[in-house]
Amino acid sequence: MGLFMKKAKSVNQITILNLLSIIITQGIVFFTIPLFTRMLGTEQYGIYSVFNSWVAIMTCIMGLGSVAVIGSGKYHFKEMYYEFRSSVLLYGTIVSLIIIFLLLVLRPIEYIANYKTFLVFIMLFTAMSNYIFLFYQNCCIYEKRAVSNLVSSFILSVSSVVLSIVLIRVYKSETRYLGRVYGSFIPHIVLAIVVWFILFKKNPVFLKKEYCKYAFWLGFPIVFNGLAQNILSQSDRVMMQYMQVNDSEIGIYSFFYSFVMILNIFLNALNNSWCPFYYDNLDKKDWTSLRKKSKNYIELFTVLSVGFVLLSREVAYLMADSTYWSGMQIMPVLVISVYFIFMYQFAVNFEYFHKKTKEIALGTIIAGLVNIGLNTLWIPMWGMYGAALATTLAYVILFMMHYIIVKSMKEYVWGICLLDFVPGLGAVMISIVLFWLLDKLWIVRWGIGALLGAWELFRIIKRKTIF
Repeated sequence: MGLFMKKAKSVNQITILNLLSIIITQGIVFFTIPLFTRMLGTEQYGIYSVFNSWVAIMTCIMGLGSVAVIGSGKYHFKEMYYEFRSSVLLYGTIVSLIIIFLLLVLRPIEYIANYKTFLVFIMLFTAMSNYIFLFYQNCCIYEKRAVSNLVSSFILSVSSVVLSIVLIRVYKSETRYLGRVYGSFIPHIVLAIVVWFILFKKNPVFLKKEYCKYAFWLGFPIVFNGLAQNILSQSDRVMMQYMQVNDSEIGIYSFFYSFVMILNIFLNALNNSWCPFYYDNLDKKDWTSLRKKSKNYIELFTVLSVGFVLLSREVAYLMADSTYWSGMQIMPVLVISVYFIFMYQFAVNFEYFHKKTKEIALGTIIAGLVNIGLNTLWIPMWGMYGAALATTLAYVILFMMHYIIVKSMKEYVWGICLLDFVPGLGAVMISIVLFWLLDKLWIVRWGIGALLGAWELFRIIKRKTIF
């Protein structure tokens, strides 16, 4: 009993610290959305959102997916983990610099996106800095160093916001988005250099063939997975711009997409805490604990999703002025997409552990292509509403693809069945109906949300563990 309580406490501490990391750092970003939407306006906010989409896409390419091998590598190279970590970091850095050199020389982004060379330079080095910082965060997650993750994330968020505010005021009205671009770029590159040396000095080694091969063969398919993920999450805005949807509508869509992604931020925080302990259970083949914790996890995220839907309307009114409110009805549609992201992560985590990165990439690429096709059809017809529907349906297909992949892995025990997700998905759909039916009765929606939150808190206290 004492050992169980100690383990439960450890899980809870790490989960709470990871949640605090997200709440504090992303809370800073969240509460500055009203400031940036007003400082930039819908048009400039839309321009920056598209630029940021390109940064996210380029981040996927940096390091050729090597950021994704830390989790499995920690289990497959237990005795030589720090040597493995340093070698993979160096490999990913060299590969990233080669990619940047080729893209600057060949200039494909300048031709496709019509950006000037200096913006492409900023974009690529911001992406490389993102890669290095993500590598550091993954190390913190799987090494269960939640405090280091919290501190570094806090520093990056605060410095980015403060510098952006200062620089936006420096630029003229037609180029204010550059203040946000540089305000993000400078802190990212400075912190990336710092954390790079923190990681590498632990066990400095040069490139080792075994580790580099491992990073390449497992990581390279993740490049396509990452690109497909960004097609799912970012291509809507890029395609809206390409199809000459006005920048104001893109800005409105970007605001509500970013707003709903707050729920995804909580999901990432929970998943970051979940994965190390989930992998421990898989490694030990503890199917009883795994299934029990999975049900608790599904229950927790369902309550968070339902609460978000019920409370979101009034919060959105506070976060942006009336020029943005015309996009309010896309929120519940996008919440469904986040819930399917949650559902498909159960399968993807399992695939990562068993080194099935090719399968991960295949499922995501198919869903990404579906998203492009649906965007091509629906954006000209329905604008931002078409983009929201295309994104959601693509995530439904993504879950189905990964579920099929996992069920085909007959040599392994997954321990989760499709019916486990049905009650939670049903609860989210009911909350969306209430979002529309009770649009004027905010006190009823907030009351239901408060009761659900209290009930889930009681459940967590009773079982003495978050999962």
